[in-house]
Amino acid sequence: MVPAGFYDAPELQRALGNYEFCQVFRAVRKAAGLSQQRFAELTGLTQQMVSLVERGKRNLRDVLLVARLANTLRIPPHLLGFGTESGNLDLNREVSRVERRDFLSIVLGITMSSTLHPDIARLSEMLPSQAESVPRRRIGVADAEAIENTADWFRQTVGAQGGGLIHSAALAQLQAVRSFDDALCTEEVRARVDLAIGYLAWIAGKASWDIEALDQTKQLLLFALNRAKRAEQHPRSTDLTIAVLLDASYHALREGHDPSHQGRSALRLVEHGFNVANTSLHGASTSVRADLYTNRAFCHATLGNADQCHDSLNMEGETFATIQPDTVPPWLRHITEAEIASHRAYSMHLLARTQPEFVPTAVEQLDVVVNDSDLTYARTRAVQLTNLSELYIRGGDLDAGMRIGQEAIAAVNGLSSRRSRNRLQAIADAAEPFAAKSSDMAQLRTEVHAAVHETRV
Repeated sequence: MVPAGFYDAPELQRALGNYEFCQVFRAVRKAAGLSQQRFAELTGLTQQMVSLVERGKRNLRDVLLVARLANTLRIPPHLLGFGTESGNLDLNREVSRVERRDFLSIVLGITMSSTLHPDIARLSEMLPSQAESVPRRRIGVADAEAIENTADWFRQTVGAQGGGLIHSAALAQLQAVRSFDDALCTEEVRARVDLAIGYLAWIAGKASWDIEALDQTKQLLLFALNRAKRAEQHPRSTDLTIAVLLDASYHALREGHDPSHQGRSALRLVEHGFNVANTSLHGASTSVRADLYTNRAFCHATLGNADQCHDSLNMEGETFATIQPDTVPPWLRHITEAEIASHRAYSMHLLARTQPEFVPTAVEQLDVVVNDSDLTYARTRAVQLTNLSELYIRGGDLDAGMRIGQEAIAAVNGLSSRRSRNRLQAIADAAEPFAAKSSDMAQLRTEVHAAVHETRV
């Protein structure tokens, strides 16, 4: 669109550094000979928005919108602060003090840049703990396969039983394979090993999230993104990058007490995932695109956008129907029709939290899901039992809420997942208004408390 060195002009660098896109838009359009309408089509903006920006009437501050523009207009990411100049990232700061925008900026710095600024490279290679490992002089395909198989086993265990059982083992394994970094190998093996290590780090992050080690989770997700970036020549690199972004999006949905803010933050990461799918060297697989629609539905449901939620669920179903089994990445092979139904039910549950008219639909769909023998993992059933009990109680069916709530407690007690235990609190919260007059609800709250705190009733 613009010639090499176009953004070297001091006035453009100053404008980009201040996010003053009025001058940038006009300069790019003039250099490329584009009308406002054509420029709008290329950037995904409206012609009215382009006009407002060029006249200085509208500022662009949304970090993911700016990231998308950087990709389209080929703006060097460091000029916008994605990758940052030396000193902008304080590597001595505790990870627990990294603000959400800092985390998002690092994510963008990894996924957008062709090369990483050294500060971001160092930060994204940090692991939660350091340990000695035995160095290797040479590695080959068998080593890559071993890491892949290990990561896949950990993934299945997290999915079936929770992350508590394998958390320490996953971290230890991740530390061990770091010794492969200095080993000799071919470029093909290096890309495959980097991707496998990224896969392992992502699964370790899932385990950390499950035991509610949130800062550790962020470290591991950044590490996984960086490894996927290093392996960008591998055909699966785009799929892994998007998988990690979607996990970060799901975490954003669950963090905090402001559904509107949570939904917007999560949706930004999902939309960035779509951007990665469309602009990376290797396209995203069909199953990963279906997963993008799934998570977009969750975000819109959280925001109360019923129409957009249903549109996304329909797109998920249509995309899922076109999947070729041999193209599915290992981490999505558990997705079946039953799991798709579970996604729909969960979306209805999210809508029902703010729009009571969706309670009957959510209850009906959740009831089908928890009784479906084709669910891949018992954990899915445990989580959905919790959601179903909550809605039964909020809808006034206390008998069903009590019965399903006790089933949920029993199912969660069979998992190794601190997060699943804590989610049971939603049942107790729903039962609280009824506890004074209903001994069953009072008893259910006591049982939930015991399960959450792992004590005996």
